[in-house]
Amino acid sequence: MTEKNQKIVRSKVAIERHYLPVEIRNKNFEEVNLGYLELEEVIKECERCYQCFTERDPEIKPPPCMKYCPTHCNSREIIRNVLDGEIDEALKIIYKHYPFPRSVERVCPGYCQLHCTAGKNGDPIQIPMIKRFLVDNYGPLEDYFRCNPDIGKKIAILGSGPLGLTVAFYLRKYGINVTIFEKMDIIGGMLTTEIPEFRLPRSILNTEIENLKLCGIEIFTNKSIDKDFGINQIFESNYHAIVIGIGTQKARWLKLPGEDSRIVVQALKFLKSFNLRENIPDLDNKKVVVIGGGSTATDAARVAKRLGADVSILYRREKEHMPAGKAEIEDTENEGIHIEFLINPKEFYCLEDESQRIVCQRTKLGDIDASGRPTPILIEDIEIVVEADYIVEAIGQETDLSGFDTNKFKITKSNTFVINEKFFTSVPKVLAGGDCVLGSKSVVDAVAHGKLIADQIYEFLK
Repeated sequence: MTEKNQKIVRSKVAIERHYLPVEIRNKNFEEVNLGYLELEEVIKECERCYQCFTERDPEIKPPPCMKYCPTHCNSREIIRNVLDGEIDEALKIIYKHYPFPRSVERVCPGYCQLHCTAGKNGDPIQIPMIKRFLVDNYGPLEDYFRCNPDIGKKIAILGSGPLGLTVAFYLRKYGINVTIFEKMDIIGGMLTTEIPEFRLPRSILNTEIENLKLCGIEIFTNKSIDKDFGINQIFESNYHAIVIGIGTQKARWLKLPGEDSRIVVQALKFLKSFNLRENIPDLDNKKVVVIGGGSTATDAARVAKRLGADVSILYRREKEHMPAGKAEIEDTENEGIHIEFLINPKEFYCLEDESQRIVCQRTKLGDIDASGRPTPILIEDIEIVVEADYIVEAIGQETDLSGFDTNKFKITKSNTFVINEKFFTSVPKVLAGGDCVLGSKSVVDAVAHGKLIADQIYEFLK
């Protein structure tokens, strides 16, 4: 039998990743998912890849991992290069799509894995972990810091989160000068304020931000459009275009009775307080209830657990409908955090020196709504009382439009900017992208927008 006709037998089981043991992680904030530790592990995982459509034109039918990745990163080619021993070639593909991949791969929800061919009859290929190992151990390449000659143009970017940093990096590669104006006194946006260190170590994020600065990106902190300057003032300073990448930093409230108590807080505020080490609440031996099902909810719950609390999460749908990533949900449950499904808060009873509790209603699932998930329907006759010393709401967030003239900017009902197919807003020479256009999405979605916006600006300036 010829080699061409031989049937290749691939393992259906992924090479096991390394994790910090639960009994250790609940007592500190060290990174939990350690990924792969040896190149041999990565190669074995790569050998499980089917190399989809390698004999066809990838432009006609790209592999699923590439098609469903927001950045359209060709992970199949990365894996092929690893198997051929061409690590530098694999890195070139990664850095073509992500300017700070060590951070991205740690928080990426893995859209590529959800559609991986290997995952149809076994475990999907652990693509983010493969890329993470490569950039952790071999990146960045020397070319990372090389930029084209200055073309005499400069761009202003509002916000230093994933969108702003990505736009800035790729514009610098084109030889365009960039200034980022950040509202807070720290750089990184949601990467810094929302994501705990056990998912994204601050040392890794800070290293990648410093690398971006070395490419010639100018960043000013404590500069806010609603206090320090306006759109017109920026253009008067001879900037050729402005990019809005301010994310969704404004939390939504449930608007329930009793919500004004001091023990009811927003998850964004709670995570920011912890990540910046400002006014961290004493939760030792306290009952903490987190309301919501996204990554912000699981992050808040896991932080509270590490601060010594007895933590539970309330979610109004079933587990499979939670917006949080599968790995985040598994880690949350493994760390001893109970998730109660099909339950919805109705009212808070929060007396300063007496019992504090949440009156909840059971829900059942109805028709599919605009989010693609079943609508939770309240069951009126069933109420449940949940005791709580501290309540954290994580039910969504939106863009803070303070400082923007909404008579000039077209805004959606969800408080996001309306853009055209080239990312331009209704205000001339002003573009927008990331969460302030998409609503709350993942870091990799913002990075994908950032690369496209940089390309559009370069074409516009030419």
